[in-house]
Order: sequence, then structure tokens, then C-alpha cells
Amino acid sequence: MSLSTFALRQKTFVIFFTVLSIIAGIYSYFDLGKLEDPSFTVKSAVIVTLYPGANAKEVEELVTDKIETKLEEMESLWKLRSLSRPGSSMIFVDLKEKVNSEALPQQWDLMRRKVEDVKLELPVQAQISIVQDEFSEVYGMVFAVYGDNMEMAELKDHARELQRRIKAVDGVKKVQLHGVNEQVVNIRISEERLAEANLTMLQLIEQLHSQNMPIVAGDFDLGIENLRVEQGDTFKSIEDIRNLSIQTGLNGLQSAVIRLGDIADVTMAYQDPATTLSRYNGQQAITLAVSPVNGINVVSIGDTLKAVLADYQTKLPDGAGIGVIAYQPEEVQKSVNNFIVNLIESVVIVVVVLLIFMGWRSAAIVGVSLLLTILFTLIYMKLTSVDLQRVSLGSFVLALGMLVDNAIVIVDLFQAKIKQGIERTQAVRDSIKEMAMPLLGATVIAAMGTAPVLLSQTDSAEFSLSIVQVLCSSLLLSWIIAMVVTPLMCWYFLGKTSNVEAENAKPSSRYVLMYQQAVEWVVENPKKTILFTVPLLLGTLLVAPLLKVSFMPSSDRAIVFLDYWLPNGGRIEQTSTDMRKVEHWLLAQPEVENISSYVGESAPRFSVTVEPEPLDASYGQILVNMRRFEDIDTLVQRGDTWLAKEFPYAEPRFRELKLATKDKYSIEARFIGPDPKVLHDLADQAKDIMRQHPNLKYVRDDWRQESKVMTPQVDMHAARLAGVTRTDIANAINRVTEGTNVGTMRHGDDLIPIKLRSADASLAHFENIPVRSLLGTHSVPMGQVVESIEIKGEESMVWRRNRLPAITAQAGVSGDTASNVRQSIAADIEAIALPEGYRMEWGGEYYDEQRSIDDLMQQNPKATLLMVIILVAMFNAFRQPLIIMITLPLAAIGIVWSLLLLDKPFGFMAIVGMICLSGMIIKNGIVLMDQIELERRNGRRIAEAIKAATLNRTMAISMAALTTALGMIPLLTDRLFDQMAATIIGGLTAASVLSLFVMPALYRLFYRRDEREEDALRDAPTNNTPSVVASAKEV
Repeated sequence: MSLSTFALRQKTFVIFFTVLSIIAGIYSYFDLGKLEDPSFTVKSAVIVTLYPGANAKEVEELVTDKIETKLEEMESLWKLRSLSRPGSSMIFVDLKEKVNSEALPQQWDLMRRKVEDVKLELPVQAQISIVQDEFSEVYGMVFAVYGDNMEMAELKDHARELQRRIKAVDGVKKVQLHGVNEQVVNIRISEERLAEANLTMLQLIEQLHSQNMPIVAGDFDLGIENLRVEQGDTFKSIEDIRNLSIQTGLNGLQSAVIRLGDIADVTMAYQDPATTLSRYNGQQAITLAVSPVNGINVVSIGDTLKAVLADYQTKLPDGAGIGVIAYQPEEVQKSVNNFIVNLIESVVIVVVVLLIFMGWRSAAIVGVSLLLTILFTLIYMKLTSVDLQRVSLGSFVLALGMLVDNAIVIVDLFQAKIKQGIERTQAVRDSIKEMAMPLLGATVIAAMGTAPVLLSQTDSAEFSLSIVQVLCSSLLLSWIIAMVVTPLMCWYFLGKTSNVEAENAKPSSRYVLMYQQAVEWVVENPKKTILFTVPLLLGTLLVAPLLKVSFMPSSDRAIVFLDYWLPNGGRIEQTSTDMRKVEHWLLAQPEVENISSYVGESAPRFSVTVEPEPLDASYGQILVNMRRFEDIDTLVQRGDTWLAKEFPYAEPRFRELKLATKDKYSIEARFIGPDPKVLHDLADQAKDIMRQHPNLKYVRDDWRQESKVMTPQVDMHAARLAGVTRTDIANAINRVTEGTNVGTMRHGDDLIPIKLRSADASLAHFENIPVRSLLGTHSVPMGQVVESIEIKGEESMVWRRNRLPAITAQAGVSGDTASNVRQSIAADIEAIALPEGYRMEWGGEYYDEQRSIDDLMQQNPKATLLMVIILVAMFNAFRQPLIIMITLPLAAIGIVWSLLLLDKPFGFMAIVGMICLSGMIIKNGIVLMDQIELERRNGRRIAEAIKAATLNRTMAISMAALTTALGMIPLLTDRLFDQMAATIIGGLTAASVLSLFVMPALYRLFYRRDEREEDALRDAPTNNTPSVVASAKEV
């Protein structure tokens, strides 16, 4: 059964199914998952291994290198990055982009097995490697429980209770706490009291361990049941530890049993120094990071979360509160609302254009077809789990003008047949029969324009994937609706000749006559027409270098990060003190809404493009929520000046939230080679070049400064006489600085570490620190066994890429695009003399830009080949496809001038727009070529067929281009789609206008020989009957 037969015989079913689909489409819109930005799979993991006491070089050689060597056996491995620091190794594992999300768990399991296999090769002191592979997890809702009028322990209790309540909300997946300063039990014992008790350090530690263990006491038989005996021998309070009985004496000779509290001070305190700290608007805080379930409508859980927060706010004491740092439901709702407004504006623009050029009945039919296509696409998105977010909603606006093309052609053809006096049922059948396959081919080709994005495997392409999903599905659905529903509406509402005459009763204007004359001139002068385009293309090439280049824009969220680094080795207390001063300044700025601070760590990953910094006591980050996005630049300029004046020794940096990229610095020049000293010298030269550029700031390198390390020079002879070893000396220093872990105390749900400490001592009194062996009862002063101390600098951050040391000179950009600035310094940096065995490569935005664009360009020939195959199959010829493909470069004229005039940069989204544009232009070309062939089959000579077809299809092509181009206008103000909108508006307009002249001229030139053969046949004496010329023979 043909489509026309189905549509006409099953009218009731078609109407019923259409109404049902409208309801389903509306339901799908409200039930679809809603996000601010599309998610994409982060194919990265981190392996963390601790190696206490080792310096960075030892960690690199004995831990990092061994694990990296094993990981290189993974076939799916793309690259390895590692950071070796004193006492810890971090290895960042990036998999090849061809690894899909379904295969990731298997790859991470394989990686864990590799890490497990290498453990036996690591030093005994190296602790278990921790594998973190949940980098795609995004905590879109971030809150803070804050208050300076309560202890951290009480604040933690409130945070945990709120965590429990939020976790109970349907749709919440995870809730993490940040900035908790944990408690610790300190046992401080003086050497004098230990000696008086005739007690060795080993005895004390063993007794603390043995009396803090659960003991199985057994069961009593009560006949029909057993009674379990519970002997609670674990510590549950400070008093339990103070009242602990300690046996004194040596060699098994007990002198006494004393109470621990009599010889030691046992106190509860907070970890000092803290690992991380958190503040909200300057007050101590604990941050709650909330991750929603994948695919959930985030907006739907927003009201529930607000109710939970408001209810718990009443449970907090005076002076405490709950602050909102990042709230995804609100951002999503705002984003969706903005795009719905854009979509409505585009629909209105398209409908107005249709009303002007087609009349109200035809415009109404095409408009209804458009709305049906949108609703059908929403159903498809619901079935295939495509969320409503920035890119998918923008794709609707992008597709809008194209979605009416098929309906316009059917309506236009149906009207033409009615005017010819054909009965409406037959008019429907003929219209569908003539145009079903040409429109299907054109629609498929338009959809194929997005194939490079589908085939590309970069993060940027995955971020843009919903363009393909929405555009392809909506285009194909528009064809189905144009073949089934649109003809039925024509049958009902345009089935009478009077209606069609009323719709088309518009007199020809002088502009139409001028256009007819222009078309006739083009067909008669094809070579001059082609030559006319040459200066246009040359002029475009000349001005193209004036385009600004920007790979991917920053987000339009009113939020900015402030990263703060002390010199390497800085204490967290100093970091916190400096940041308090910064917080005070920020809160005094009128543009700032609120701030949240994180000392020793980064903010929770509330966006997929946020890549946290490694834990570092000398690092902190402030998340600044602005009142308006437009005020960010003003605050940054003012802040840069103030920070440089107040903290000349630090490395502060403002940065905006990125879209689709995770670059931490816009400009990066990376040097790779074996010797760290040479690498530092190369990086210093690059940094000097960067500092001289007026548009570069925040210049630094990722190895940063050397940190200080103290090395006691042990007098081994004196140590032997005193009966102590190097280990005893190290343990004595550890008890003074960090404290020796001797167990845990259970406190509610927490296990609080117990640390054995000696009396406080500073570096100034280093020689007085008591040293004793574990078995000794008396100590000697440190100065007796250490003859001197050496303080020197050491490399404390060693970055490697694919097992080779790599240092990266980094800089931020202001007042220009990263691409322009990099080009201006590229020659100087690339001219740096590299010793043998060293190489330089660009990172930052340039690296992501080249990788994404190169991958797209590699996929583009595949899409182009598919388009050509479809074209050749449609025309069963080569010349028509060649003519269509030759006109594609004409779009460049409009693209370049449009971007320049609208002051838009050329970047990744502009390239995606160009790729999509190719399908649109080819689709219009098919319409014209098909009409020319139709006119020739109807007996017209080639020149006359070209003229008639061009005039006949000008309205359809112009309408298609006009609705698409004008429908893109609302996207010109969107930060993500503005490049694409300008590209399509300019490119499609130029290509459509020029192709209406160039394509007929090319056809005339390509078919000169056929035309001469036609003329010869017509002029032959034997030809006494009218000639009906078939389609031209093809080579």
C-alpha cells in the first residue's frame, strides 16, 4: 500500500493517531529528563598510591613508573599523565575516545587488575593504590551548612542529618560532604613521666593496642538458648582512654599498674593541621554536594529539595544557616525557559514568513505540520532517553526552518495540481507519488550533513551529539508527516480551486519580472555568471584572516572561580589566612552574590567541565556567585589588581566556567624530555615570552617552585652509644610533628584516630627533642645524636606524560581570543632551542581545538561520500551531483562576511554549523536539479527547461532558505549557538541566492554537448514530428 493510498483510505486512523501523538508529545515534554548542559562520558580515571617518607623522585621511580609500565599493556589506553609528590603518586589514565560508555566498566576492571598485579613490585611501605573512575559524576546541587557559633563536631552532626534527609529524596543518587575537619584524640606524654614509670614506648603502644580490641568471651548455655557475653573492651570515650590500666616495668617484672591519665594528657581536638577546610560567606561550613540520578528531570526534584532545606533550616541554632552554592534545578529551568522562548520566537518568525509568501491556509497547514514534527520528535527523545538541555533545545531552533521544507513542497505541488483542474484525491496521490523519493533523498542528505559529529569521538563532539539526534530524527519525522498528515490537511482545506486561487491571487511585481530577466541572462551567459563569483570568493579569502577564532565559549552562568596558590610547601593555615582576607574583599564587592571557599581542595564537581585540582595544603579555591553574568569581567579586572598588590608572593587566578572543555589554562606550551633542570630552563624561556605579551596573565608552570626539605645528619657513632637507630630518630620527630597512630576510638558512627604525641617542640628547639628506642626507658636529646641539619630545595611536583617528564608553561588570556594570542607568540616559543631528546608541543585550548576539528575533518569525507552515493543513486548520473557539490563553496562567502559583520568568532560550533549547512545546500540543489530533469522529460529544450525549473523552484528554495535563516535569529544571542547561527544565516543565504544563478549556469555549461545534439536532431530534415527529448545521456 502506497503512502497516498494509506493516507486517503485510513483518514480516521491518521487523524486519531495524530491526536494521540499530540497528547503523547506534550506528556513527553514534561516527563523528559531536563539538564542544563548535555552530559558526556569522561574516559579518565585516577590511581592514587601513598608512599610515606619518600621524596618526589623516589615516588616517581619506585611507584609511578612501575604502575605506568603495567598500565601501558592496556590496548584501549590513550595517554598517561602522572604527578609524583613527596609521599604520594597520582596517575591520570585517559582511554581512547573510541571506547564507548558501555565498555568503560570493563576497561576500569581491567585497569584495577593491572594495578593489583603490580603491587608486589612496589616498596613494602607503599600503601594500597586507590582507583577513582567516577569522573562523569556531576554534583549539580551544592549546599553549605554554616555557622561560626558552633563547634565543627556539632556542624558535622547537622550536615550528616541533612545529608540523610536529602538522600531520601527520590531522584537523588549521592550526597558527599566536603570541608569536614575530623576530630582526633591526642595522648601527650612527657619523657620524664615515661621514664619515672619505668615504661618503654613499645610497652605503651602494645598496651594501647591490646586493650582497644573486641574480645570474644563466648556464650552461656541456658538450655533452649545461648546467652552471648559481650566484653566491651574498645574505647568509647576520652574517660575510657584516661582510665586505661598500664602495666609498668621491664623484662616481665611488673613494678606497678598505673592509670594512663596519671602519666599522660588525653584530650579531644581537631586534626591539626587540617587536610581541608570549607567556608560560606566567610563562616566555617560543611559543603554538601548532591548528584541526581542519571536521566532524571532535575527540575522535578527542585521543589522537594527546597522544602527539605527550608524545614531543616528551622532545626539549626541561631546564627547558623544553609547556603545555596549551586542549584541545578534553577539553572535548568532558566536554560529551558530561555530556549523555549527562542523556539517560540523562531516558530513565530517562520509562520510569519509563510503567511507573507503562501497565504493563511497554506501557512496554517505548514505550521501545523511543523508543530506535529516537534511533538513527534519529543516522543522520539523520550523513547531514546535524549534529555532536554542546552544543545538539544538549540537543535530544535536549528532544525526549525528545515522542518517546513517538505511540507512546503507538498502544499505547493498540491496547489499547482488543483489549479490544473485535477481532482483533490488524485492531486494528493500525484503529489506524494512524484515527491516521496526525491524529498526522502533530500531529507536523508540534509540529515547526513551531521554525520561527522556522529562519527567523531572527541568530548566536544559528544557534547554536541544531541544536535545529530534531534536534527536527524526531526527531519525524517518531517518527511513522514509531509507524506501522510500534510496531504490529508491539503485534501480537507485546499481541496477546492477557489481556495487555491484565493491563496495565490497575487499579481506579478516588477521585481519578479526583473528576476525572470536575470535568470534568462544567466542561462544565456553561463561563463560570465561563473566568472562573477570569482572576485566574490577571492574577496572572501582576503578578509577571512580577520576572523576571530575561539574554540568554545565560556558558560553564561554568573559564576567565576578564584584559584589561589601559595609557593609550593605552603602551610594550610597560611593558605586559609590569606583566603580569609580575599573572602572579606570579595564580600565587599557590589557585584558578588555569595562566595564559598575550599582550602586544600577544589569545589565539588558541579559541572562536567570542572576538573578538580589535587589535594594541596598550599592551594585553595573560592567559588564566586555573581549577581549578573555581565559583571564578571569588571570584577576580574578589579580583583587582579588588588590581588597582585596584596599577595605578591602568591599565584591567584580568576577563571570562568567552560563549556565542553576542561582546559585549566587557555595557553599552554609543554616541554618533554629526561632532565628536570633542562625542562625548567625551557619553561622559563617560554614564560618570559608569555610575560611580555600584553594579553597574557597568570603566567606560571605546573611544576611550580621547589619546596624546602630538612635532612638531619645523624652521628651514627653517638647514636650507637645512645642505643638508638635512624628509625628511632624518625619516630621521635614524627611524635612531635604528626603524632603516631596507636588506634581508634568509637564515637557514635565515627572512628576517631588516637595519636601518641610527645610534648610540643618547634624547629628552634629541635636539638631538645627526646629520642629513645622502642625498648628503652630513657631518652637522649636530639642534639646528642644529630650533628647538624641541612635545609635545601627539592622538586616536589614531577609531572610526566606517557612516562616522560613534562613541564607545561601556562597562561591565561584577557582582551583577546586564545587563538589570536597563541598565534602571536607561537613563532617565538617554537624558536626556543631544544636539546637533543627534547620536544615541545602545544596544550590548552589549541590542543583541544586541533584534536576536535581534525577528528571532524577526518569524518567529513565519509559523510560527503555517503551524500554523493545518494545523489548518484537519485539521478542515476554523475553530472547533476557534480553540479550540486561545486556550489557548496559558495557558502563560504556568506559565512565569512556574516561572522565578521555580526562580530562572532569562528570556532567548533561554527564548524558544526558548516557541516550541517552542506546538507541544507545539497537539499536545495536536489530540488532544482530534479525540476530541471522533470521539465526536460516534459519536452522542453535544455535552456528552456533550466529557465522554467529555476523560476518554478525559486519560491520553494527561497522559502526553505528564508525560514531556516530567519528561524536562527534568536540563537544569535546564545553563547553556545551564536557562531553556528551566524554561520548558517550567512552561509545558507549566500549559497541559496548564488546557487539560483550559478547552478543553472553550470548546468548549461555541463550540458553544452547534449544541447548541440538536441539542436541537430531538431534541425534534421527527417524530423517531421515534435521532438520529445529524454534525459541527457551521462558519461
